[in-house]
Amino acid sequence: MIFMHGPYEAYHENGQLKEKYICAAGKRHGPFEAYYENGKLRWKGTYVAGELDGPYEESYNGNGQLTARTMYRAGKRHGPCEAYYENGKLRWKGTYNMGVKCGEWIEGGKTVTYDPCPPGLADGN
Repeated sequence: MIFMHGPYEAYHENGQLKEKYICAAGKRHGPFEAYYENGKLRWKGTYVAGELDGPYEESYNGNGQLTARTMYRAGKRHGPCEAYYENGKLRWKGTYNMGVKCGEWIEGGKTVTYDPCPPGLADGN
């Protein structure tokens, strides 16, 4: 079996960089970035042994504006996260505990309460 190992880059048909990341033993490992055809950053984050781990800026719209920011641990949303509409207004904001919503969230302009988060989780721990 052959595994990808080392840096990887892919390009759009127009020659602009599409994505770049590093592989170790066939899995993404380390920082990665993806880009729109216009060269603007689409998303970025970090993989550890093939799973998202750490801050992940999920998506930028075509003009480069950040529309979502999430924390991951072992491939699951874990910690504070938020998303915005294209006009910059808050869409939702809250905290995940290994993929499960916890604590107080703002969703659609309303406050929604889920089971409490473990201590320190709102700080991204």
